[in-house]
Amino acid sequence: MNRSTQQTLSTQLVFEAWRTVGKGWRTADLWEENGKWGTSLLFLVAVLLGIGSLGGAPNEASAQGIGIYETGSCAMSQGGAVVATGCEDGSSVFFNPSQLSGTDGPVATVGTAVLDINGDFSYGAESSTGGPVDLQNKDAPVPHAYFSYGLSGKTSVGIGGYAPYGLGVKWPKRSENGNVFAGAFEGFDNEVQSFYIQPTVSYQITPRLSVGGGPVVAVSTIEINQFQDLSQVNLPSGGTFGDAGVPASTPFATMTLDQSGTGFGGNVGLSYKISSRLDLGLRYTSPVTVEYDGTASPQQVESGFTVPASSPLAQDLNGDGNADPTPAGALVASQFGPESVLDQYEALAGQNGPLSSQNSGTEITFPMQVVAGISFQATPRLRLETDYQFTGWSSFENLPLEFENLEDQKKPLDYNDTHALRVGAELDVIEAVSLRGGYAYTSSAVPDKGMSPFVPESTRNHYTVGVGWDATEMVTVDVSYQRLQQNKREGSLRPALPEASVSQGQFNVGANYLGIGASLHF
Repeated sequence: MNRSTQQTLSTQLVFEAWRTVGKGWRTADLWEENGKWGTSLLFLVAVLLGIGSLGGAPNEASAQGIGIYETGSCAMSQGGAVVATGCEDGSSVFFNPSQLSGTDGPVATVGTAVLDINGDFSYGAESSTGGPVDLQNKDAPVPHAYFSYGLSGKTSVGIGGYAPYGLGVKWPKRSENGNVFAGAFEGFDNEVQSFYIQPTVSYQITPRLSVGGGPVVAVSTIEINQFQDLSQVNLPSGGTFGDAGVPASTPFATMTLDQSGTGFGGNVGLSYKISSRLDLGLRYTSPVTVEYDGTASPQQVESGFTVPASSPLAQDLNGDGNADPTPAGALVASQFGPESVLDQYEALAGQNGPLSSQNSGTEITFPMQVVAGISFQATPRLRLETDYQFTGWSSFENLPLEFENLEDQKKPLDYNDTHALRVGAELDVIEAVSLRGGYAYTSSAVPDKGMSPFVPESTRNHYTVGVGWDATEMVTVDVSYQRLQQNKREGSLRPALPEASVSQGQFNVGANYLGIGASLHF
């Protein structure tokens, strides 16, 4: 199924879910009831579908594993600790759907968090390879959009578009000294993008207890760009090019995987008011399995390695009956198709070889989340909250890669489940202005043996501040800033190879996030 068809199917499913949740009421009916918010609903739906269809999901590594929690500016400024109380911007569609119950009238919100990721890999003291190699990530937006409406004092509905998972890691192919960067064999430009669309209904069962939830449609794309290692290619006579003297991490091709898919899940929440000052919240987000289909596109590159004339691999290139020094590219050209071989080896290219352009696929299960929190109204102006989050990253055992011509592969991941502790505070300075702050600690999903350029992730500390401003009776603006400091961590540029043949060193990654959101209260 191509990407356009998948997005059309996703759109149809979202509208069907929205119609079912509404139990028969139509947009036109509500428009007649209140024309102003009818316009906002259509605008929000257009925004949600537009973001998803344009690939607006984030593409930068964040939070735990490839998880992202910056899906609302108000929540981000409080360290994400909002499951027990929530923000008045509709973001509870994600953080805790039960928080929508009891809301009055329609609220429409759009916003984004811009991620500035910085970091490097430093070789160990015993290495003579060179200085640090810097990440080349560009600033990336993480968009979100929400709409909620209180149908009555007890029932509310909503729809949201947000990006809870995403990954983007870009490394150079070569170091500053011109040497091949061994990490490029793990990936020099990898992205996983996802965007969830969730219709939601919330109901207040008693004055103290509320529940809410809705189905999730996840639209996702994945792109992986890697060098291919000549030293690991098998020889017709047995053994590998490495056995014939080709050094490890000698590139002879790039491989680009470009795939897309759709998955389905759910997101539910519960809220309980212990007293006028104390609230509890709980959220469960189900796993979502996405099956991807797309293409694998190899492209031959010059390896720079030449087999000497004395080698049994050498060929007669000038027709004089004697073996000549032979470029390695000529020896492997038959594995490439005409569209992927270097021009000088076009006459040697094969047809439908293992390294010709071909169909490919993979599967990713985005993990479940369980979040529990407690909120305390310390004074009439000051509210405090703390949340605990569990994410089931152990579902990431491997990344299966299926090919039409190449042998199928499984990239081992063996991720760990992660834990996060979040604390946040909101202070009403004056009637129209609130100051916010927070902190979050997140454990690492990536195991020690898997620490590599593919996902250079470690234990993290998040420091957040922000402000909420009621600009008018209808308009609220939220601005937030987050500093993410990841602990330095030892790792390998190529963990799948024996330790002696790869470069060991230290990954150091951090980030600055700037979030902004605007809400209309009708």
